[in-house]
Amino acid sequence: MLAPILIGTAVVLGGALSARWNWWRPKRAGIPILLYHKVGIPPKESKLKKLWVSPEKFRRQMAYLSQRGYQAITFNDLYQHWDLKLALPKKPVIITFDDGYVNNYLEAFPPLRDFGFRATLFVVVNTVGADNRWHNPATETRIPMMTWAQVRELKKAGWEIGSHTMNHPNLTKLPMDKVREELTESRKHIAEFLGEAPLTFANPYGAGEDDPLIRKAVQDSGYRLGIGIHAGKWTPDQMTQCPYGVPRVFIRGEENMLDFHLQCTRGQSRL
Repeated sequence: MLAPILIGTAVVLGGALSARWNWWRPKRAGIPILLYHKVGIPPKESKLKKLWVSPEKFRRQMAYLSQRGYQAITFNDLYQHWDLKLALPKKPVIITFDDGYVNNYLEAFPPLRDFGFRATLFVVVNTVGADNRWHNPATETRIPMMTWAQVRELKKAGWEIGSHTMNHPNLTKLPMDKVREELTESRKHIAEFLGEAPLTFANPYGAGEDDPLIRKAVQDSGYRLGIGIHAGKWTPDQMTQCPYGVPRVFIRGEENMLDFHLQCTRGQSRL
């Protein structure tokens, strides 16, 4: 009688683990593009704690990448790969940060520098030097964003600076003239402050990454890639197939190292 109970328990447990972690999925080819927001300890009143990765966990994740031979590249390296036929590393990873919080500079930049990694930062232009004013204070505490001087320092260290619009709107809720304004003005201002117009754009909230009109507006504004939030890995040959719907792996604060391993190797850790 005990054996069937144990078998049934094992089946249920195995099913639960399979639903929680995609360990059973085969490894996927392609580049893992990691999406981070905040690195630090979230305020107690924050209701968006999944957007925060602790400094200790972030360093462990970077150590994981380093120990397994990953080399951090930027989207600019992809452009050189396509245009100049420059080779990519054998095991590339792209590390991205959305929004431009000062904690990215204070908490993420030092360990990345320690491991010899570069990253891509997508800035919300009108909040540089201010705070995350697009958030509802009822759900997320206002915290400081980077200054242009800090952004310039990251660029000097080899980071790529991309656009995340002027004001972080949901592009699907704007008329198309306002969408184009958010795209073109942010690109123009970044060029003025940094001396180089960005070629890479990340959709706030991922909104519009599947919308043909918004994709066309991103392209017409001078961007070569549009980065979304759909889970998955990406291969450079997809440049001709889907350049304005590039997937990313969303790194959540509550996840563990098994999640991180599966995200890097499978493109997602859960169903």
